[in-house]
Amino acid sequence: MAVYQWSRFGVQYKAAVLEVKEFDPDQPRGWHGRWIKVGSVVRLHGGGRATVTGNMGDWYQVRHASGHVTTIHTRQIAAVVSTPGRQQRGNERKPGGVVPGRAAEAADLDTLDERLWGDLDPAGRRRPFEFEASNHDLFMRNRALAKRQISEDLTRRTAHVSDEYVLEDYVREVLARIKSGESIMVRSPTPYVAKHAQPDSPELPNDLADWEYQELLPEEWANAQERMHMRDFEVIDADRYRDILRRNAVASLVAAWAQNSASPRSLAVQIVARDMFGLQRTTLNDVDDFKLEMALEILDRQRPFIEAFARAQYEATQQWLRDAGVTHLHVLRGMVWNPVDLGDELPAWAGPERGPDAYEEEVPLRPLSSFTLSPFTAQEFVGQEGDPDWQHEHGLVIDGTIPAERVFALPRTGIGCLDEWEAVVLGGTDRWRVSARTGKYRFYLRHLIAAATTRYEQIVATEFARRMNMMDELPDVWPGMHQKTLAFKEIPMAHKRTWDVWLEGRLVTDLTTCAKIAGMSEEDTARDLLAQERRVDVPAELLEECRRALNPARPV
Repeated sequence: MAVYQWSRFGVQYKAAVLEVKEFDPDQPRGWHGRWIKVGSVVRLHGGGRATVTGNMGDWYQVRHASGHVTTIHTRQIAAVVSTPGRQQRGNERKPGGVVPGRAAEAADLDTLDERLWGDLDPAGRRRPFEFEASNHDLFMRNRALAKRQISEDLTRRTAHVSDEYVLEDYVREVLARIKSGESIMVRSPTPYVAKHAQPDSPELPNDLADWEYQELLPEEWANAQERMHMRDFEVIDADRYRDILRRNAVASLVAAWAQNSASPRSLAVQIVARDMFGLQRTTLNDVDDFKLEMALEILDRQRPFIEAFARAQYEATQQWLRDAGVTHLHVLRGMVWNPVDLGDELPAWAGPERGPDAYEEEVPLRPLSSFTLSPFTAQEFVGQEGDPDWQHEHGLVIDGTIPAERVFALPRTGIGCLDEWEAVVLGGTDRWRVSARTGKYRFYLRHLIAAATTRYEQIVATEFARRMNMMDELPDVWPGMHQKTLAFKEIPMAHKRTWDVWLEGRLVTDLTTCAKIAGMSEEDTARDLLAQERRVDVPAELLEECRRALNPARPV
């Protein structure tokens, strides 16, 4: 009921009007005469439940728990289990607030890290405090495997959306011709299919990019069979081709965020998330107008698909967090500005006059904002010591503890980079802790010092400090760290040091192996190692062998 008030010639009027909902063809009506809303969960005759996703007269389109979409008759519905509230047809409940800094209830980073990389190849894993993975190719393959899993899951979750909103017009026309038998789709493999199928390949075979597709008329196909070696060619029916194209459409939305979170397609997802979750205290003022216009054009064509995509990855993320028993996460975000760039103005909350001490401030963010679970990664985004711009750049790190419901996507459920431990957060204007930047290398050195439990690890930290001109960070309780007082041994390390020579997980101690790895002669390798004597952690025994190689007459 709506109440209206108005005045006329000084007289106040008041009227109540009963609002009658107009007929909505998208809302199914059961054979018993009751409305069944889109999004309702129904129990089916014979057992099982499904979610109503569309109406076609006496027939409903429903999505089963497995993600499979079917069409059923009204009399197959035994009862309505639940009806969606207003928030499911429009805005979701508003996300919870932020606690500046790290709160006690925040999930443990090591536990989250184990789960994020759980079923991937451990040889291609990058730890939160590593510069790089031990095997870069397997690391890239891990990322590809994770994104393939995400694409397949989100494709199932968005299967109820009509092709009209997912695929381009010309693609749907091709599918119609294949389905009617007017043409035949044939594909042949490129060399990349076999290359990317290798277990150690950094990529996975791509159903579109790694195959050549050709649409042929039936009579052309008959002639082609006589010319072509049929073992290398494959006929793709309409249903399979459609599945490949829809999975690619989902994958492209996931990849768009990794390439640029302010690209038109990423902005389309941001706008949908803003409307879906009622994120009013967000900003898109720093986005180019033409990109926003392109994003709105995408929404004009594909809004049902973009909305389903956003809802699917949010639901998948929330399920992942519930399964992990996570209620809160500590997230960080590194930000940097270059005052020399006239278009890169500092916001009022980030002024350098605040000084080096941490403070709390309200920070406006976009509807979807990238954070990280790793403090080291946050430092990687604030500039790098030694770069020409480091002196006049201004960098900050904001951090806080957020409720799990605030997480829109993780690297195993949707958009987000796995090697950055990214968490895409529902934005807004919240109070965060703001800290001055430390810098990637200085932050890493402090980690080495804090984690050093043996004499050798102390020497490694010292050598890194010497190389980076950060000897002031070393504790006073480390006596004689300017000299190498520990005999070198083959000690397996947790991860690669850029100043060590490695082979199969162990530090190399002989000149022959070093030369083999370097691809040079032993004499050239010896000169190279001696030249690095004061800059890298070369064992004393190896240096002595290098000197003997260059001067055979040197006494042993």
